[in-house]
Amino acid sequence: MKELPVGFADGLITPVLNGTFLDGYGFRETPADSIRDELHAKVMAAGDGENTFLLFSLDLLALIPRLYKLVSRQITAITGVPAERIALNFIHTHSAPCAGGLAEMPINTDYFAHVGDVCGSLALKAMERRVPCTVRAEILPDILHHIHNRRERDVMDPSIRAAAFRDRDGALRGVLCNASCHAVVNRRMSVSADWLSVLNRASTDEVPMLYLQGRAGDIDPAGDDGMGPDELIEALGRELTDPVLRFAAEETPGEPLCGEPRSRYGWIRVPMKAMRDVDALKASVREAEDAYFAAPEGERHFPLRELQWRRKMLDMAEAGISNDLTVPMQAMALGDALVFAFVPFELLTLAGNAVERIFAEAGWPRERIFVCGYTNSVNGYLAPREEFPYGGYEVAGASHWFNVSETTEDSADAVFAWFRENVIPPV
Repeated sequence: MKELPVGFADGLITPVLNGTFLDGYGFRETPADSIRDELHAKVMAAGDGENTFLLFSLDLLALIPRLYKLVSRQITAITGVPAERIALNFIHTHSAPCAGGLAEMPINTDYFAHVGDVCGSLALKAMERRVPCTVRAEILPDILHHIHNRRERDVMDPSIRAAAFRDRDGALRGVLCNASCHAVVNRRMSVSADWLSVLNRASTDEVPMLYLQGRAGDIDPAGDDGMGPDELIEALGRELTDPVLRFAAEETPGEPLCGEPRSRYGWIRVPMKAMRDVDALKASVREAEDAYFAAPEGERHFPLRELQWRRKMLDMAEAGISNDLTVPMQAMALGDALVFAFVPFELLTLAGNAVERIFAEAGWPRERIFVCGYTNSVNGYLAPREEFPYGGYEVAGASHWFNVSETTEDSADAVFAWFRENVIPPV
């Protein structure tokens, strides 16, 4: 079978502090004041010619659809690789430039065009570096300890998956790793890759280490008593980085990477909560207006966000616009060595588990399955039916910050159905 060449590259997308607003926390109303650590863009280029596939790990929170199109089109313009063969996975740090995770906060479009430019240049470098490789994939014996399910549910995936790529001479070329935890330790006004900055310190342009965020929608870092933010960043970062480095250093032979990247891509409609009762929505808007005007000057930031969301829902109802979302879905397999499910939402653990089962039932061993939330565009949380009786922010409230309608029990089912119809079986 034909060898499948791969190449890697690592570069920086740290913004200039010229009024950069940070994503992820509603209380941040002023620009960033410092840079705690650099933001990285990393890429794996797999295959060649028209079969080239580009997989990115980006130190960003997310991208709303228009920014996803901007960044991916910049990459396509530079490399010629079409969007359906580009996957942009975000580590989901809450200390990166605003990208729409907080609706109506200032977005620097020029910055995200620059991100696309850097990614395109890195992709060209990775494409030039493509060589035949072996790959070894494992679920590591170590797990993340400093994490918890913030919904007070006894559900989470603390596992770490990793894949190491070596050339014919045995030299390490690049590493992929996948785990599940929000990057939300750093709550200061500083640019940061959060706990994943520890992995960045171990990543180089010669041997990039790509982190692919997984089913982290309900999983947060958890510190020990008396542990400060920097200590927690280091502790959680080491829980990922140390075992990945040990795994990557092992010279256990992998299997030849053969075949070609096989991918599926398509835009689907995801049903969201239909909000059609105009009179009820008008009353809801009036209620939000009362709350806004009752708030003291200087304390209207939060009430305004809620008011604007309710007004948008009313506008959509009066115009007869559907509340449903249209999102890009994607899957990719590297021969029969690895398979990736790319989901354009924040994945709650049970939703990610359901996606994994679809690929496992198709014949993929668990250690070869990378379920990646936060990919391409991010459109709020994806909660499966089992989570709705528990309610809460992830099921309803977060949609207000993303400025989209609330999800329903059918939302996740539409995503699962796409993967079942487009699952890529092993060769």
